[in-house]
Amino acid sequence: MPAGGEPGPWGPAVDQGRRWRPWRRWGAILSVVALVAGLAIATTTRLLVQQAETNLTRVAVPELDASAVPSSARNFLLVGSDARDELDPDDRSELTLGDFEGQRSDVIIYISISEDRDTISLVSLPRDLMVVDDGRQRKLTDTFAGGPDELVRVIRDNFGLPINHYAAISLGGFVEVVRTLGEVEICLDEPLVDPKSGADFTEGCHDMDAGEALSYVRSRQGTYADFDRIGRQQNFIRAVLSELTAARVLANPPRLFQLTEDVATNLTTDDGLEVATMLGLSGEMRQVVGAGVPMATVPAYPRRIDGVEFMVAYRPGAEAMFADLRAGRALPEPGARDEREETTVAVYAGGRSEGAGIVRQTLAFGGFLAGSAGHGPEILVAGARTTVYVLPGGEEQAGWVAASLGAPTRALPEGVELPIGVQVVVATGDDATGGDADR
Repeated sequence: MPAGGEPGPWGPAVDQGRRWRPWRRWGAILSVVALVAGLAIATTTRLLVQQAETNLTRVAVPELDASAVPSSARNFLLVGSDARDELDPDDRSELTLGDFEGQRSDVIIYISISEDRDTISLVSLPRDLMVVDDGRQRKLTDTFAGGPDELVRVIRDNFGLPINHYAAISLGGFVEVVRTLGEVEICLDEPLVDPKSGADFTEGCHDMDAGEALSYVRSRQGTYADFDRIGRQQNFIRAVLSELTAARVLANPPRLFQLTEDVATNLTTDDGLEVATMLGLSGEMRQVVGAGVPMATVPAYPRRIDGVEFMVAYRPGAEAMFADLRAGRALPEPGARDEREETTVAVYAGGRSEGAGIVRQTLAFGGFLAGSAGHGPEILVAGARTTVYVLPGGEEQAGWVAASLGAPTRALPEGVELPIGVQVVVATGDDATGGDADR
């Protein structure tokens, strides 16, 4: 090192006893910056909590106490209400909403967070799902007219699902959230045109504004109506989660504050759900959410009962799903809807034509290409339980089908000749008719 303070290759040299002072200065500066950043984050969090607490609407939901379980697992019921009363006149005239007045549930989602916070499951409950309420068969969406307490009680009584907290967001909230985000990218495999919802999209990816996004998620266009809409809603949720976890939102305080205000102003929760609890859970689940949230739908099939069109839960599949949710277990991988739409399933009746019809309809509404394959060879005739047979190379697809039906899987016996193009085989068992309420 040059002596006597003479210049060196990196600038003036310093005496031996003072050479670390610049690094100490930088260390002190970095410490101050870290402290300021920490205070800023803490202040921002506190202000967000205060802002949300001020704007939230809270309601008493006594039925939640009856469904609580002694566990740190958390189960939420999230409802999207189609009530129009909070929309301003400009939105009412601009958006395609129909002439319905009052309150129904447009979206019903059950969210289960495991005790160890390693698993989160999101399950859509079809609006037209048949439930029994005080001895009457009703559509699930109609029970919401009696308020959140009735909806929580009906879901608990019919499906045995524990519900710790309730939250509902209105159409106005949906619109404002998308407006704050700016646009949400949705990609379509085929055109979507629906005069009833206002949807008019070509095939490909679209940056949808609030009005376009609303028309997309409300559309029931397609062969399977409500189930097609559920698929769109789940696609939209994935897109919004992707947008929210992007740095451009979380690192932008003005947008973050506006988003918090938009949500809180249009959100109704039970009076026991604290904002700090929501923020704590979101922090604990950030990595899990970032990896992708598993989304499923209660398996069901259509039935006309006493002149009313219902969706009836397919009992073996629904009971297996609800058992996993109650236990806090991760749900089996259901496959994305576009993957299921490319999965061809042969359903063998084995002398159970009624049950085979129910299985085919359940799989079809779940997005699979399911067709009848007749009685089937004797070696494939099932007993008490419907069985899914796995073809070589079709293990993943067989898993998706088994998850929908709550059925066991077995390797396909050698020598069985199948229709061309079949990827999964289902042998109908006695349990297939167990959920048919109009028998």
